This record gives sequence, C-alpha cells and structure tokens, in this order.
Amino acid sequence: LAHGLKTSYKDFIDDFWEGKINEIKYSESNSSYEDEYIKVYRVPNSFPAKNIFKTYQDLIKHIPNLKIKNKFLELLSQKRTYLNWVDIEKEYYNELKKCTGPRFPFYEVDDLNSDFIKVKELLINYLIKIEKVNSINRNICDKIYKHFKILDFSLEARNKKIEIEYDKRKKSIEAIESSEISLSEFNDDLVEFNILTKLIGADKKSNIREMLENPNREIIEKFNLYPQEILFLNFNYTDTIFNYVINKYCNRKEIQTNFNNIHGNLKEKEINPIIFGFGDDVDKRYQEFEDLDDNRYLENFKSIAYSQTDHYKRLLEFIESDNFQVFIFGHSCGISDRTMLNTIFEHDNCKSIKPFYHKREDGTDNYTEIVQNISRNFNDKKKYRDRVVNKTYCEPLT
Repeated sequence: LAHGLKTSYKDFIDDFWEGKINEIKYSESNSSYEDEYIKVYRVPNSFPAKNIFKTYQDLIKHIPNLKIKNKFLELLSQKRTYLNWVDIEKEYYNELKKCTGPRFPFYEVDDLNSDFIKVKELLINYLIKIEKVNSINRNICDKIYKHFKILDFSLEARNKKIEIEYDKRKKSIEAIESSEISLSEFNDDLVEFNILTKLIGADKKSNIREMLENPNREIIEKFNLYPQEILFLNFNYTDTIFNYVINKYCNRKEIQTNFNNIHGNLKEKEINPIIFGFGDDVDKRYQEFEDLDDNRYLENFKSIAYSQTDHYKRLLEFIESDNFQVFIFGHSCGISDRTMLNTIFEHDNCKSIKPFYHKREDGTDNYTEIVQNISRNFNDKKKYRDRVVNKTYCEPLT
C-alpha cells in the first residue's frame, strides 16, 4: 500500500466484482449468465453507468436473480467494508470450526476447502496483474538500514550493552594509566568513560536509568549499533522488498542481506508455492482437528505448508545465530501468523520489536492496533511489555 499498489482486500474484491459485472454486461447471452463463481438467471436489459455499478453491493442490488456459487467468496464480499487479508484467513478458520459442529452445517469441509482454494487462485492472479517493477519508497529505504537505537532495546539488553561498553572503556583507561598507549589514541574513550562513571558509577553498571534520562542525546547516540546482517522476512508474495536491495540509492553492500519469502513467491510457484491459510496451531481447537484423524481439516494450515520448503528452517537458523531486533513494516501481526510470530517474538535472542505504524490523513494512526495484535502473539506478557518499543521512539513507515 505504501508503494501505491492496490493490494488491500477491498481493492481485490472490488476488482473481482467490477470485472464480473462487465462480463455479465457484455456476455453473448441475452437471458442468463453462468461461470464457476456465479449464476444469473435473468440478465437485466440495461445497466446503470459503470462508475456507479462496480461492487458486490451494486450487483446484488440491481440483479436480484443472482446465485453466488462460491459461498466463501460471498461471505467475504458481504464483509468487504472492514475485512483485510488476515481476516480472510481467520474467516476460513471460523468456518472450518463450524464444519465440526452440529448437523447440517453451513459448509461441508470439502466444499469449504474448494471455495477457499479458488479465492486463493483469484488473489494470485490479481497480484500478478497489479505488481509493479522496481517500485520503492525512499522513506522506507532509509528506515530499512537504520541503526539500532539503545533506547529501543529491552531493559536486559540495555543493561548488557552498557556493561560491555563500560568494561571496554575501563580497559582503555587502564592501558593509558599503565602508559602502554598514548592518551590521544583513546581520547574519546576517556571522555565517554568519565561520563559513564558519573552517570552509572563503577558500582552501578547495570543501572542505566540516569543515563537514559540524560538530556545530552549525543551521549546516547554513541551506544547505537548498525546491523551486521539483515533478514527480510517477507510475508507478501511479490518482489517489492527485493527492489530495495537492487536499487542504487538504497543498497548497503557492507551489510549482509538475506531474503526469506516465507509465504511463497508469485514468480516461483513451483519451487516456492504460495502459502495462504491459517497459522495458529496453538489454538485449542487445532488439537481437535488433529484428533479427528481427517487430513481434510489440516489442508490449509500454514504449519503443514511450511514443510514444503526449507524457508521456516532458515528462519530458525537466523534467529538462533545472534541477538536481533524486529522491524515491522506493514504487517498487522494478526493471529493468522501466530505460531511463527510467537517463535520470533519470545525467542531469547529477540531484544526489541519496533512497529512502524501507518499515519492516516486525519492525523490518527494504527500504532495501538498493531501492539494490541502483537500482544496476542505473546504467551509471556512480561516479555511483551519489555520488548515492544513504546510509541515515543517509534515513527510512521512513510
């Protein structure tokens, strides 16, 4: 969305129905129309102007003799005004739970899976149609390669960093005092050591409150870090994020960069198939699906689909390798990715989670919505409160 791509759920569903309306209007039959998605028993003799007749709501209003064959698509279309992509996966899960309910459910599981797969295919075709090449936003580019800020870190990580910096400068001072090196070589270390000594004291290395409240921001900035390595964990299906690495303005060759298209790629559907489904296998109902001993109920769970490639394993290898900070760009952090996000957010190496929020035209933003969703991906609420960067230190994505 930040790149001018119409990738919202509303854009997708409106594009589908506008195209379907045109197919009905210009069909060769003058009496009826039918395809794999809809059946119109009697086509109207005339249609309203195109600019006011292009949505699902317009369709059902002006064509009463209409049958939607794909019940899942109909359900989503009815909820167009407030759904997003995460909600589509959630809606599938809600309908799946009903398939194990009382007699005569709204859906049989085979029909639900079939309808869901068709919606997935529509999504893929739509994204292929609208994807742009080499689309970048310079504001985003600057944020991707931004340094880590010590104020973003969890309290534990801050304390550890201060201790390391204190000990490093203390060794420098000891070397100066023993005349092993000249004072000029470590002038900056001497200044910073004196500041640290005054702020936290030799006996209070782990107490950094005074330092963080110090008005001299230049001192704070000295403890910021640039990343040695960046992993783009891409939840989209397009190559938009890849454009930031090949672009000359954005490229940072000194930083090792890795990609992980964890949910597949439009251009690599054979070797990296699209994953679109539900990803909360810690939900209490998931165990019930497993106990059914019926694989139809597990067909569209992401944890099953992840086994098709090595992408999930590579993600685990990355987060196990060193301390890391999470930057969130455009991900709502909804529960459809709960299992994966919990693995990342609660990992011992995770030192900070920084959401870059969307600022709306009316001045409001979605920071609170994002952190509310993030909280649902934590089992340990103490870690949640310590690791999520407060809004004071966050900023809009664009």
